[in-house]
Amino acid sequence: MESERGFVEFELSEGGFSSGEEEVLAPGVLLVPLLTPAACQEVLAQIEERRRALAVRRPPSSMHDHGVMLGRIGLDGLVDQLRGRLAPLLEAHFPLQGGPEIDHHHSYLVEYGRELDEDLGFHVDDSEVTLNLCLGEEFSGAELVLLGARCDLHRQTEVADSEVIEIEHQPGQAVLHAGRQRHRVDPILRGTRRNLIAWLRSSGYREREEGPGPSCRPWCGLHRG
Repeated sequence: MESERGFVEFELSEGGFSSGEEEVLAPGVLLVPLLTPAACQEVLAQIEERRRALAVRRPPSSMHDHGVMLGRIGLDGLVDQLRGRLAPLLEAHFPLQGGPEIDHHHSYLVEYGRELDEDLGFHVDDSEVTLNLCLGEEFSGAELVLLGARCDLHRQTEVADSEVIEIEHQPGQAVLHAGRQRHRVDPILRGTRRNLIAWLRSSGYREREEGPGPSCRPWCGLHRG
């Protein structure tokens, strides 16, 4: 079957998925062994082939100059497959963020290197849950630093020492975190790091959360009940 971009739909085989167990680092922060090294290389090869064939040069987001939107190269179906694989974790660990109701996503590849994006400043994602999957390759630095979940009302409040979580990416390992988990990426020191980022979203959750202005949410680190 062909995708809307003219490519045969790409789907990972069952053997491409890791059989490891997830690790809960904090409420709303999980490490998930998701893909085998061979599957990571297969995904990267598909991205490169499609990006080259379509001559896609636009940056993937306002925060990144290097990478590609997966929808532009016909790989949204791959993210749907990953999302389906992660559905039990989304339901179990992100009930307050609409995890059981995820129904669409905004997904792209990011590339860190000395001639690419070198770091990323403090921000939150426009997602209910973010999937951050490292695909490779050889690198040091570019750690993901999580700084605590906050609602819009409290986004700029102080970071407690207990909220800081530093994650060294490993190819095939995914980080699942609440979209409103504040975070940054430290400078890359060597090599190239390529990650698949999927902002997982719930239409139902967003409709329920709409209001006249910011208010604290139960998942916020400063929520007082």
